[in-house]
Amino acid sequence: MSRLLDRLHTKPMRLLSAGMILNIVLLPVVGWLVWNMYATLSETGTVQIRLQQLVGRLAHLNEMLTTSARMAAVTGNLDWEKKYRKIEPQLDEAVTEIALLAREEYGKTYSSQIKLAYLKLIEMESLALSLVQGSRGPEAAQMLFGSDYETQKERYSQGLQEMAAAVQQRISERIRQFRVRILEAGLLGVISLTVLLFAWLGVSVVLRRHLTQRRQVEETLAQEKERLAVTLRSIGEGVITVDTSSRVVIMNRVAEELTGWSFEEARDRPLDEVFRIANKTANRKGENPVKELLAFGTVRNMTEQWSLEARDGRHRVIALTAAPICDPSSKIAGAVVVFRDVTEQHRLQEEAQRAEKLEGIGILAGGIAHDFNNILTGVMGNISLARGMIDPNSSSTHPLTEAEKACRQATRLTHQLLTFAKGGAPVRKVCRVKDLLHEWARFALTGSNVRCEFAIQPDLWYADIDEGQIGQVINNLVINADQAMPNGGMLHIAAENSTISPDSGVPLPAGRYVRVRVRDEGEGIAPEHLKKIFDPYFTTKAKGTGLGLATSYTIVRRHGGHISVESTPGRGTIFSVWLPAASSWAPERVVQPTAPKKGKGRVLLMDDDKVIRDLSGTMLRLLGYEVSLADDGKEAVSLYLQSKRNGTPFDAVIMDLTVPGGMGGKEAMERLRAVDPGIKAIVSSGYSNDPIMADYRVYGFRGVLTKPYSMEEVGRLLYTVMNGNSTEAAA
Repeated sequence: MSRLLDRLHTKPMRLLSAGMILNIVLLPVVGWLVWNMYATLSETGTVQIRLQQLVGRLAHLNEMLTTSARMAAVTGNLDWEKKYRKIEPQLDEAVTEIALLAREEYGKTYSSQIKLAYLKLIEMESLALSLVQGSRGPEAAQMLFGSDYETQKERYSQGLQEMAAAVQQRISERIRQFRVRILEAGLLGVISLTVLLFAWLGVSVVLRRHLTQRRQVEETLAQEKERLAVTLRSIGEGVITVDTSSRVVIMNRVAEELTGWSFEEARDRPLDEVFRIANKTANRKGENPVKELLAFGTVRNMTEQWSLEARDGRHRVIALTAAPICDPSSKIAGAVVVFRDVTEQHRLQEEAQRAEKLEGIGILAGGIAHDFNNILTGVMGNISLARGMIDPNSSSTHPLTEAEKACRQATRLTHQLLTFAKGGAPVRKVCRVKDLLHEWARFALTGSNVRCEFAIQPDLWYADIDEGQIGQVINNLVINADQAMPNGGMLHIAAENSTISPDSGVPLPAGRYVRVRVRDEGEGIAPEHLKKIFDPYFTTKAKGTGLGLATSYTIVRRHGGHISVESTPGRGTIFSVWLPAASSWAPERVVQPTAPKKGKGRVLLMDDDKVIRDLSGTMLRLLGYEVSLADDGKEAVSLYLQSKRNGTPFDAVIMDLTVPGGMGGKEAMERLRAVDPGIKAIVSSGYSNDPIMADYRVYGFRGVLTKPYSMEEVGRLLYTVMNGNSTEAAA
């Protein structure tokens, strides 16, 4: 039985045809009984087949006509009207033929009903198309999707069904008459009818299996749809799909968050309205990539920087990829856009580029500052000598004092340049940030009409910093705030403990920091200037150098901290500085005496610059020392060894760190320590940020003398070193 059903499933129509042929072959003996009936049945079968073909064709053409009319109404595209006009004559011919056929064989009741419903449908569709031509598509759609139109379609379909039922009833009557004749003819007719029965059984099996497979396909599609929805919700990137008209079809949760549109609101809207992007690299509005995809079908992976404007006006930097969606026939059916928020990565990249720019300019700045410091050393030294040679009450004292102040101002400028020098490191120690804030703020605001207000946490942590460099940062920020309020105002300086966590949003390692905020009440900074505020030589002030904030940025970075700026035009500016907190406490600040010190002893001075060498020698002699001069490290080593052999060793050595084309202070010190581990040496250089200047004790030096320097600074440092005490770098 199973094998028989399989055969019925695979070849039902062939088996049905075989049964009909068998009837014709096996019943010739009873032909005279059924000849007239057979002729009638044959004619009826022909009419039936033709009628069924016409019914099927009529239903198909009618659906195509309805679809064309409705699409024309919905889309307003008149191409659908052309299709409608092309199909209409064919439908009219089919209706006429079926009406004639039905009227001839079965009366005109059903054919009249079909004709009337058909004419009513044609009339409504023609009127709807006229409305479409008049740009009244919504009215046309309302008509074609209305209840009246559906009622006419039902009448039309009912007429077709009743006509088909009448045909079937007539055929059944003829078949029953034919079976009676066959039964009268004998057993052969029964066998042939049995074969026909099995053929119909095969058709039924095919239909059932077809319906089962269709249900399975529908269930599979539903499962795939649900799986797709779950997948889209779990993707960490924004996904938007559009149709061929560039209207939103699908939108996942991340896309909703980034654009500010919910899927319900964005559905069927143009992509340009929901997904507003601009080419950040070219600083212009970006052409929506979907248009190119739908036109050419090419996959785009945009490497440019794109800015996405959300519904609430916020802007984000995004990475964007787009690709076409194709149907099984490789025809473009839409497009998909995938994007993710890279705002934080973009900000970090800008930070890295800014740091790289500062490193590049640091090499040049260090060389310039070194040469300038040598010149300033000669100027300040000679001024110092001149002041020592004249009566303090002389009228010449004031100009010399003013000239020395100008040199010290120039020295501060070189210190800013030296902050950029490559390889420099802060000379750190544990400091009280509170003391620095009060001291440098008062100094920077001397003579200003700006008042300062402090808000410092009572248990503020100590900081592990270079006191001079961080003082320079505070000085720059306070001067910047003072210049932002030319008519006076209030400057707010706050300091508090800050614990940075990985998700705090501050680009620093997790840990303890001291946060300092400097807020002014000035006009603020324009948005287009905020990104350039820490760039070297960028300034909006007529007399500015553009080095203050750039220097501050470099200093804070080298301390392992971070500096940021917030500003609203018309409402002032806030600078925030994070400095690493120290694990130990700091002693109270003690003001060191500044009086020059004289002494006795033999001093060896090495410097490659003749002006500085002669000037410093004169200073040392006036301070009471016996001086020998050398122009490079090789000569200094030779003089030191010779003096030691003669029994008149030097009590102290002052060596320049950098000697172009010759032996510098570092190499000379290594050789001298090898023969005299107790040597008392001072290192001098115009590169105040050189690693040897920061860690001079590691290299055997007892003190550090930063160019330019005065006679008082040389005397004080030399006295301290020769008396066996260590010291910090001279101020």
